[in-house]
Amino acid sequence: MYAFEGFVYALDNCPSSSQLVGDFSAMKSKGARNVITFDLCGNGDDSTYYDKVISAAGSAGINIIPLVWTLVDNGQSFSKDVIPRIQAVTKAVINNPGPVLAVALGDEPLYDNDFGSASNLAKYINQMRTDFKNAGIPNIPLSISDMAYGWQISGDISSVVDAVDFFMINNFPYFAWDAKDGGSSTSWNDFTKDITYFEGIAQGKPLLVTQTGWPSNRDEFAPNSKNIVVSLEAEQGYWNLLDSHCEDFFKSKNIGWMWRSWDESIEGWGVTSNGKDKWNFSARTTC
Repeated sequence: MYAFEGFVYALDNCPSSSQLVGDFSAMKSKGARNVITFDLCGNGDDSTYYDKVISAAGSAGINIIPLVWTLVDNGQSFSKDVIPRIQAVTKAVINNPGPVLAVALGDEPLYDNDFGSASNLAKYINQMRTDFKNAGIPNIPLSISDMAYGWQISGDISSVVDAVDFFMINNFPYFAWDAKDGGSSTSWNDFTKDITYFEGIAQGKPLLVTQTGWPSNRDEFAPNSKNIVVSLEAEQGYWNLLDSHCEDFFKSKNIGWMWRSWDESIEGWGVTSNGKDKWNFSARTTC
């Protein structure tokens, strides 16, 4: 797959089965083929909730990438909180692997050093692969969803490069120090620079931009550039920028992109707000 592939979908509001099916179906009507989860419902350790999420994707006819939330808050620990989350997602995928496109072990786990080291992260990726193999589903692709910067600051990353089946990329020109308008050539240059980095380490493994986007306000994450434009028009401009490079970039490199996010659970970053489209968005899935 290449070009527009789908959306990031936050679970922190614990959407019901009916809402999950409704949202996933609405995504599909907009051309989405995939959805990747973000954040967690409750403690994130309830496999039956992930059963609902995966089942909803199947009902809507969309592929899902369950993401294990590996970041810990104050008072939490890796052994007490993260390991049960890994176990919950693993169990749910084993229960219903059909709709599962892949599994992400963490959102920016290298950048946040969730596992203490790259080699320890690789160990848990390989353990999940073993668990799936033992359950009779050896072909579930595994990766992490992280930024180029997360990989660049993590020392010897060779074990993680070897462990992942493909590269899930968080690519946000919005945070660049030279960021301007969403639809600007600067945004595209910053986007492609990160892709070039991943091409250099991927050893021929596939690339998928699992998270990219541009917010319509600054409420959730402040930018780093004093010259940035943050508005609905800038968000729409960045969306259109990605779509405009379908032929010359995404098709030629066989790379897809997924937008963060579907709704305003991540304030300002959604394409919908209160169930309504923020603009009349569409993007090509072939070109």
